[in-house]
Amino acid sequence: MKLFHKRTKNENLHMLWQSLLVFAIIFGFMYAMKHALNADDALGAIGATSLGSSAFLAFVAHDTAMARERRMIFGYVLGIFFGALASVIVHYMIHHGILPDCHSDLRVFFCAAVAMITMLCMTIFSCEHPPAVGIAIGLVLRHWDMPILTIVFVTVMVIAGVKAILRPWLLNLL
Repeated sequence: MKLFHKRTKNENLHMLWQSLLVFAIIFGFMYAMKHALNADDALGAIGATSLGSSAFLAFVAHDTAMARERRMIFGYVLGIFFGALASVIVHYMIHHGILPDCHSDLRVFFCAAVAMITMLCMTIFSCEHPPAVGIAIGLVLRHWDMPILTIVFVTVMVIAGVKAILRPWLLNLL
């Protein structure tokens, strides 16, 4: 097993600038979450982990099926939809005494259920993008609002748009 892959100078340059794209996008997302929305660190981390994985796919493994712009966008649409829906259901159940707030096992159940439903729908509609399942789970775990969802979705659109524009110059780094 080799520890390092020998790369050409051109591959090294691609590795650098494609990594800088990921840095810029995640920095912009985290900055907006922290300063524009004043969101807590845990919520920013949940979004950043999903979006960081998407950025990795888009700029490192850009020619894989799961890195296609359509799959990325519609995968996040499904993840956000089902995550927000499950979060509203959990909040309703807690607010009306159906689900005690301290009973975390049921919240874990809802996280697993939303992951399964999101995955199934992604497969049915041919828009598989695994990082979007993470955002669905994160929305069940933490309080969110529309500005947060907007920033997540805008970041996905930025990743997809930059990838589409730079496609001729991207190099598969795997």
